[in-house]
Amino acid sequence: MSAVAAPAARGLLLTFDDRHVREWDAVRPLLREYDARVTFFVCEPDRLDRDERRLLRGLADDGHSIGCHGLRHRRAPGFIAEHGERAYLEQEVLPCLAELRALGCRADSFAYPNSDRDERSDRLLLTLFSRLRAGAPGAGRADPALADALHVPGEEIASRRVLPSTSADTGRGAALHGSDLSGIEASLTRASRQGGFVTLYVHCVSDGHPHANYVTPDHLRRLLGRAAAVDLPRLGFDDLPPTSKDCATDA
Repeated sequence: MSAVAAPAARGLLLTFDDRHVREWDAVRPLLREYDARVTFFVCEPDRLDRDERRLLRGLADDGHSIGCHGLRHRRAPGFIAEHGERAYLEQEVLPCLAELRALGCRADSFAYPNSDRDERSDRLLLTLFSRLRAGAPGAGRADPALADALHVPGEEIASRRVLPSTSADTGRGAALHGSDLSGIEASLTRASRQGGFVTLYVHCVSDGHPHANYVTPDHLRRLLGRAAAVDLPRLGFDDLPPTSKDCATDA
């Protein structure tokens, strides 16, 4: 997989959530085929078995970014409101970071479980992480207006520490999310033409899953193929330019 020589002015930031490490490892050939570097936001790293730890380390060695998704996938604002900031860090964030960094991963970014955040949680977590991944409220993924909700101009990427995102999953259990990705595809085209970044998230990579959110391999290929077709680099969070703690945090 080729290295990123310099910070790009545009890109697709494709991210994978939770701890479906074996399924992620199975699509390494697909990621290589599209010269894609992605970000794996891992929760419950203490529950990974020895083989899963080896596979996750292999994904990091391929050049992919590894980020933090919380030790037990707890929603940040509610937990902080009930138990306080210190308890959230000590129970949910710092143990997850310790596990990931013991594997040699930077874990320099954080994805909010269920995209649930507020200004208080942003301020707290930005003391530990360079960037946070949040949701993009409003337009659905078939809506052309999604391009506005997701777009982060290239010249702002160094100062935007909270990045909006939307799901590109195929379904969850028996529920299908629909195959119309026109809003997402419009977002990719805009980022390529105007310069800018689009952040998407998926979960397990599978043709189906009884309990988890999942994206099918064909669906994943479609996303990567669309980004390649419009010449939009496929990047991980660690490939982005460094930020300053004085930078803006608007999602």
